[in-house]
Amino acid sequence: MIRRHFIASSAAALAGAVAAPEAAFAEDAPLQLSAAQRSPIEEAVAKAMAATETRGVSVTVARGGTIVYANGFGQRDVGAKLPVDADTVFPIGSITKQFTAASIMLLARDGKVTLDAPAARYVPRAPHGNDYTVRNLLQQTTGLANFTAVPGFLQKFATSTTITPAELLALIANAPLGFAPGTRYEYSNTNYLVLGMIVEAVSGIPYARFVHERIAVPLGLTHLTFGPPPDDADVARGYEAQTGTAAVTPWTAQATFSAGALYATPADLVRWDEAFFGGRLLDASTVRAMTTPPQLPGGAKTVYAMGWLHEQIDGHTMIWHNGGVIGANTRNAYFPDQHIAIVVFGNSVGFDETAIVRAAFRAVVPPSEAQLAQERQSETTPAAGEDAAITTAARAEYERWRAGQLDTTNYDKAMRAAMNDATVRQVSAGLAALGAPTTFVFRGKQTLAGGVTAYVYRVNAPNGAVRFVYSTDADGKVGGIFFTPVP
Repeated sequence: MIRRHFIASSAAALAGAVAAPEAAFAEDAPLQLSAAQRSPIEEAVAKAMAATETRGVSVTVARGGTIVYANGFGQRDVGAKLPVDADTVFPIGSITKQFTAASIMLLARDGKVTLDAPAARYVPRAPHGNDYTVRNLLQQTTGLANFTAVPGFLQKFATSTTITPAELLALIANAPLGFAPGTRYEYSNTNYLVLGMIVEAVSGIPYARFVHERIAVPLGLTHLTFGPPPDDADVARGYEAQTGTAAVTPWTAQATFSAGALYATPADLVRWDEAFFGGRLLDASTVRAMTTPPQLPGGAKTVYAMGWLHEQIDGHTMIWHNGGVIGANTRNAYFPDQHIAIVVFGNSVGFDETAIVRAAFRAVVPPSEAQLAQERQSETTPAAGEDAAITTAARAEYERWRAGQLDTTNYDKAMRAAMNDATVRQVSAGLAALGAPTTFVFRGKQTLAGGVTAYVYRVNAPNGAVRFVYSTDADGKVGGIFFTPVP
């Protein structure tokens, strides 16, 4: 699932710090964080690796374009006993969406794509393509079914080297839209599959070539590739969650395409962040549009903009995206007010980078006592308007997911169709790694189109926390379940 609807934690024994001569922009840039600053980062990594026996992790922190911390932990290849270093290449999963969104905006700047035009103008075969726009695709508000959630995707298609974008699209061609486009946010890899097809149709060249020529080369992203680099030099192998010993077969670039096929080093993403937010690729107004979530009808909220999510840590804006493919979980986070970039890669599907990002940011920008007190209060204080019966049902549903034992009889048709064993196993592993909930805190509700109500909870557990959204329709059927990391 190129991106997680769940959260896991992580960790194992730490390897020594690895300096990054290639990862730094200045020649021989020193490791600038003090031992006191490095310690909480490395403690967070150790805890994260241990929770799912993740074998290899890379953490890079940069400020103003200069890398101030770059460490590799554990092994990128267990069998060969090869360590992770600061230049190890990882599959970045759904962080690819940042590059796909930027590609569309470059074509819009060129006058070749109109954001409010129907998708069918550019990809006539797009399912329901006259009902939603390019902008809806970028903002994940189309209602398109998710092709990676199709039953059998992992077994039949995820490792194919010959499957085409058109064949991926055909997997959901007959699925109805989940809602009226533009009325709700719902993450679907199909949105960014169609966007990649638009890039190819409009530019006349393959998606991989477009990203290479228009983004990677001009910005100096020397290790950004579509699929693994040809020589496989210093590339992390992926491992099963929880065991950490069985190597997995990675998803192919063909099976993930413009939704999650890119590979990169941490230094590539640091350069990307600085160039993107510094206006070297697109102008400031475009960057602002791409990182500002839309206002949806009826006051419904979303944190998803265009290939970037917009949230806060300690009152500071964090613009980010994570990625989750078989054998890797990743995060690229940028704090525009402080010009801080934090990149975290792990080579297990169950690995959760959330606590590491928080620890790394706080190492550079420590929170005040007032902020910490407010955080503690928000973690345990319920919002007004809680329905005890709904909370009881939501908690029971959470526990079923944690145990990997679902009862889908009360799911609506679309939810039942989206379920598959691989998804359930992946989510269950992540929730199990968090541990049994210590508190289950109601944080509010939203009324969505079509009589759907989304109930939002913060679930605190020994190894982390998760934002759990439990949605029901007018008939009481479960119409949506989302698990996302708490920043």
